Amino acid sequence: MCPALNLHLLGGTAGCVVAGRLAENPNVNILVIEAGITNPGDVDAITTPARAFELRDSKYDWAYKTTMIDRPEYTRIEKPNTRGKTLGGSSCLNYYTWIPGSAATFDDWAEFGGDEWTWDKCREYLYKPATYHDDKGLFAPELKYIGQGGPLPVSHSDLLPETAGFRDALTSAWVSKGEELTDDVHNGTMRGLWKCLNSIYNGKRSSSWRYLVGKPNVTVMGKSNSKRLLIENGNAVGVEVIGPDGQEHTFHAKHEVIVSSGVFESPKLLMLSGIGPQAALAQFGVDTIIDSPNVGQNLLDHPILPHVFRLKDGYGLDNHLLRAGLEKDAAVSAYRWKNKGPLTSGLLELVGLPRIDERLNKIPEYVAAKKANGGLDPFGPAGQPHFEIDFVPMFSDAFQWHIPAPARGEYMTVIVDLLRPLSKTGTVTLNSADPLEQPKVNLNFFAEDLDIVAMREGVRWVDDLLMTGEGMKEIIGEDYPWPMPRHSDEAMNKMILERSQTGFRKFVLFFECFRFCCVLS
Repeated sequence: MCPALNLHLLGGTAGCVVAGRLAENPNVNILVIEAGITNPGDVDAITTPARAFELRDSKYDWAYKTTMIDRPEYTRIEKPNTRGKTLGGSSCLNYYTWIPGSAATFDDWAEFGGDEWTWDKCREYLYKPATYHDDKGLFAPELKYIGQGGPLPVSHSDLLPETAGFRDALTSAWVSKGEELTDDVHNGTMRGLWKCLNSIYNGKRSSSWRYLVGKPNVTVMGKSNSKRLLIENGNAVGVEVIGPDGQEHTFHAKHEVIVSSGVFESPKLLMLSGIGPQAALAQFGVDTIIDSPNVGQNLLDHPILPHVFRLKDGYGLDNHLLRAGLEKDAAVSAYRWKNKGPLTSGLLELVGLPRIDERLNKIPEYVAAKKANGGLDPFGPAGQPHFEIDFVPMFSDAFQWHIPAPARGEYMTVIVDLLRPLSKTGTVTLNSADPLEQPKVNLNFFAEDLDIVAMREGVRWVDDLLMTGEGMKEIIGEDYPWPMPRHSDEAMNKMILERSQTGFRKFVLFFECFRFCCVLS
């Protein structure tokens, strides 16, 4: 029992943000329940930008077992699906890109959340978390609007001298295909080859735990798992917690309990508390308090297709970061003693945000879907980009752990991310009534056939740019580890099913229940 606490927040990236903002009122005392460690800022693997790929399947990773694809002809279940198990959640394990989304996408929210949920009403809150830095004065001063005074320092990617040739070649290839360049995607329009902005500054990761720094009215209870919400007379009044010692503890809140435990753990906690689809709860002996069929439904994630090209020697970072030798020794020494070099990099210096209308309009399935959608592009009806293309100048095993890292040579990992997939029928359900057992997660990628078509054509589009564009065609080599079957639609479709991965950007909609649990008297 903890009567002095006004509010309880239950973990996650956003939980730190909400706790920090509420704690600006000195009369409020807040308890944050965190399943992982409480000191991520002391962990070098978390704070060192170029070591992010090491965090997959680490002790800081929830490492969810996940159904990736569940189609009649093909099902794939994998583990681990990385989510951050530490104070700050996945902001401590993600890959840094600080990017807001398109204005038109926010405007779509108004249908569900009201007029306050539009780009014009939300944009100030997108800029509020950050403080933008351009210490070398390489970019337009006007970009400071991206963030002033927020607790999270952000900055453009370090333009490493080791990757200058790669950057120049990629930029030349992009322009040679008639595509545009941009320094700003935070104004509501995302389009072009962008000099990436990251949640990194001065060689260190920025994570949402920074919201709690200097907030003495916030208490964090680490290595603890929420068991269930306490609900009395239709109000959530507290939470039962399994502490780090395995003992159960009960906490009551004077005012509110806020569930912010991540996209998988939040619906699990709600269902364990009796809020969810009645039939599903009854299966595990959970008494239903609110029969809400939407809890854990409509899970949406971005499917990605990572693939690898050989690069001409001298254009990648493999020897600097992956393999023992002089280059890696120098990178480690430079970071330790000078806070510079490849280890300061989030590895994404340039990100592409293209539309591929010309290619899609040649596909009969797409043309039919567009016609059925009133003539609007189903993947970007208001001009949103179709893809985010990440260009990593090294072999990236975090996205393709099934493939052995090459023993020698330099490589480029290309990640094709479908930004607005049509498949939105993923689910989060219970595996049991045990609060320590992970939920059953089904991302249900490619439930809609057209998503496969779009991904296939996106891969072909970017590969044409890389293989025939000016600059890149001189430094790019063969596919690794085996040739991409670009000549065959059916072979490409099969390859997408077998090699696609999660883009680690998950959303789950359960509005009815969320309002019940978060706005409490």
